[in-house]
Amino acid sequence: MRMRSASGSIGIAGAIAGMLLSLPTVLFAQETQETPAAREILATVDGQAITAAEIEKSIKGQMLRINNQVYSVKKKAVDALIADRLLSREATKRNISRAELLKQEVADKIEAVTDKEVEEFYNKNKARMGNKPLEEMKARVTQHLQSTKKTKRQKAFTAGLRKTANVKMNLLPPIAEVAVDGAPSKGPAEAPVTLVEFSDYQ
Repeated sequence: MRMRSASGSIGIAGAIAGMLLSLPTVLFAQETQETPAAREILATVDGQAITAAEIEKSIKGQMLRINNQVYSVKKKAVDALIADRLLSREATKRNISRAELLKQEVADKIEAVTDKEVEEFYNKNKARMGNKPLEEMKARVTQHLQSTKKTKRQKAFTAGLRKTANVKMNLLPPIAEVAVDGAPSKGPAEAPVTLVEFSDYQ
């Protein structure tokens, strides 16, 4: 029994030793493939690396603007799809078509554009219309104002639907770290919220 136990121990020890011998190779391979420093190398000059960290400061402002633009486009698309699904859900709930739902809750609930509204809009935007006479622009202005009212009413209606639905937004705006040490400021240093204003003086 002891001989068999010893033999078994030797076999197990040999297996463990083999695993330990191969372990450094596996760790080295993973480190070579996954090291963050290797992924951050953007270019090399005569073998000298240029990393993302080296250019991060110079493009931080540009990247923030780009990321904000991307976020804005994505959020508009997400909000539109949320509204679309809420409208479909409400139409199904009422057992009517979406077209009928929008007619009942939007088209039928907006007031017609008045001559006073047309005249006020025309006077404010006369120059942008090439100073054309009101009679010539009245139909266009009326159509524009009616469309604006319709859009506003539809947004208000879908916003109401959204309040009663379980909507969770996982899309978050980009966050930028801004160093404010030594920058001119107003208000107490211990304020819980800090507003940073970016200005370009040229």
